[in-house]
Amino acid sequence: MHSVDLLIESTDAGSDVHRSRLIVTRRDADDGVYRAIGYLDKFTGGGETPTYQFTYLARAVTDPAFVPVVGFRDISRIYRSERLFPSFADRVMSAKRPDRPQYLEALDLDADADAWEILTASGGHREGDPIELISLPRFNRATGETSAHFLAHGVRHRSSEASDRITNLPSGHRLWLEVDRENPYNPEAIRIVDHGMHLGFVPDPLLDYVHAVMAGGAYDLTVVRANPAETHPHLRLLLRLDGHCESFAFDSPDWNAV
Repeated sequence: MHSVDLLIESTDAGSDVHRSRLIVTRRDADDGVYRAIGYLDKFTGGGETPTYQFTYLARAVTDPAFVPVVGFRDISRIYRSERLFPSFADRVMSAKRPDRPQYLEALDLDADADAWEILTASGGHREGDPIELISLPRFNRATGETSAHFLAHGVRHRSSEASDRITNLPSGHRLWLEVDRENPYNPEAIRIVDHGMHLGFVPDPLLDYVHAVMAGGAYDLTVVRANPAETHPHLRLLLRLDGHCESFAFDSPDWNAV
């Protein structure tokens, strides 16, 4: 699995401390759109025990109807712990499950993958639950190079032909991105396509970022892992995007934590 670690650039952390960041998103009950509501971070390095941090996005909590995540009732607090918070640890498949080896294989993970790696690759998806986590893309401010890993959305709604195509995609196969201007829910939606066949969508919280990568010139969207039809639709298509962008969408004030 590829690392999503980011070097912390702050005065309160040593140069050998790294942060792995997941965007916490929640599906809206009315329109079905996933929207970012916070960050889950893992800090490692310096010979210290890893620590975890959860914070809400400032723009998310301004909605009077905002409902906090279970276990994080105080929307203005920065939560820290030396153990992965139960609300997220519970989203990692138990080592006692007999189908765990197949699950890890579907996520392109080794058998000894730890809880954080599994959470990062799977998005912590649970059937009927609106929470999903997405890895924060990497961005090199000196060169503009960037990369992202994500699971395709909307695969369950594609045709049987598209499902068969996904099943037969080899790792490393190149796919393409198309802006879906006719999309009735979001004209900024981006399709994932293979030789004209629509396979799925880019997750909504990544749209601004992926639009910037598309505007940045040549990009490579490749298959990390394509899983057969009997796999849960959420896990069918794991992708990697490499490219360039002039600026990093997640530096925008819209992405500031409380």
